[in-house]
Amino acid sequence: MLASASANLMQSGKRRRLMEWGRLLASYSCVQALAQGVGFLAGIMVVRTLPKQDYACFVIVNTIGPVMNMLSDNGVTNSLSAIGGKFWQDDTKLGSLVRTAMVLRRQLVLLSSIAVTPVLIWMLARNHARAVTIDWLVVITLAGVFFQLNVGVLNTVVNLRQQVGRMQALVFVGALPRLALIALLAAMGWLNAPLAVAAGTVAFAVQFWLLKRWVQPQISSSAPPCAEFRRDILAIVKKQAPLTIYFCLQSQIGIWLISIFGNVHRVAEVGALGRIGMIFSILVMTISGLIVPRFARCQEPTRLGHLYVFIILGFTGVVLLGTVLAWLFPAPLLWLLGGQYAQLADLVGLAVLAAGASALGGLLYSLNVNRGWIPPASLVIPVEITNQLILCLAFDLSSVQGILLIGILAPILPSLINICVGMKQLKLMNKKPLVRT
Repeated sequence: MLASASANLMQSGKRRRLMEWGRLLASYSCVQALAQGVGFLAGIMVVRTLPKQDYACFVIVNTIGPVMNMLSDNGVTNSLSAIGGKFWQDDTKLGSLVRTAMVLRRQLVLLSSIAVTPVLIWMLARNHARAVTIDWLVVITLAGVFFQLNVGVLNTVVNLRQQVGRMQALVFVGALPRLALIALLAAMGWLNAPLAVAAGTVAFAVQFWLLKRWVQPQISSSAPPCAEFRRDILAIVKKQAPLTIYFCLQSQIGIWLISIFGNVHRVAEVGALGRIGMIFSILVMTISGLIVPRFARCQEPTRLGHLYVFIILGFTGVVLLGTVLAWLFPAPLLWLLGGQYAQLADLVGLAVLAAGASALGGLLYSLNVNRGWIPPASLVIPVEITNQLILCLAFDLSSVQGILLIGILAPILPSLINICVGMKQLKLMNKKPLVRT
């Protein structure tokens, strides 16, 4: 009788947890869907309004901006989840960790700006941007990276403490100002590449202001930077730095290649088709905001393993479903892009699959690094460089189709490597005694 009652209680508890997760995921996904819908609308408005020349400049900035941000971060934000997941309820330790990370990221952003700004200028000049346009785009991009790096660090506190309401509000705060500015500028006939980029920078600035107001009362503002935390962060950064530098090149390989071997029209077409891939943004943002922080906090090996497999299989299923639908019904998606891109019907399915493959590879990497599981650079980089060289020799680098095929195939090997690293670490955890926090 007692055993039966205990089993019933356990089953009831599992059902309650599943129902709670279902409600939470449904609520968060709906909010993400609305916010990403706003962002998607802003992106489509930019695609439809800007001529191909201006849109190509916009695409280049939106390729180089994330590269600057990745190099400025270099694993710092991920290390906050890996380190802070052990004491996420301690205001003093978390405050000290955040201050330490802020100092490091500001040093890194200076180095990344010096390294990457000449590349941005060269790519814009090669695609025939005017000197005044280049000047404005560089200044606005650097300002956006500064605000984004602060948002990344402060947002870790909100994510680790799973303040879902604030997480949802922050997404809208990032999307609504951008849409409002783009719509206003487009309606007045003033929208161009610098102003389209500036709308995103304003959105990051608003997010930073709001996060600062939320986070400062939660953590100890007097907690000084900690030398031990600095060592722990740098230990992860040093492991991740070679991979980060490489991924900066690999993750945007399509735009890099088409900018070098193609022309301004092909750059615009690859960028426009990439907008369709935003169908995966809702799921990526939901997992990044709601599941990855819990994954980082989890200290139970069995539960962690189940969560790992569930996330990978679920996301893969969504990628395949989205690809099939895009292949069957490309016309509505092309209509969103406007008449300039009506001839790309045969490439919509490839574009969606390429975006999904890239998103899946990024998700696998994010899951691992948020646990401090860094794949060995000595294996990853040579394997991927060889893979990229083979793909570049196999496909036409001046065609949109060739670039999309490379985008589909390139993430396969790194995804497999990350899965192997994750499974190996889960096995090692199962061999260790359980530590509860």
